[in-house]
Amino acid sequence: MNRERKRVTGILALGPRGPFVITDAGDHWVLDLDDFDPEMIGRQVTAEGVLVGYDRLQTDWMGEALH
Repeated sequence: MNRERKRVTGILALGPRGPFVITDAGDHWVLDLDDFDPEMIGRQVTAEGVLVGYDRLQTDWMGEALH
């Protein structure tokens, strides 16, 4: 498996596979997170982590994106 690091920015949403980011380009990135604030859903966030699947990040950190 590719252990490449990736940073994504977009709108945080919650789906059947867990929290995910929808980028401006329309890409969906599922985030493997230990914990997250549900109040962040619907906000613009940046997340960074290691690719652990085609569209999944083992997320090291996530925070509200700067505008």
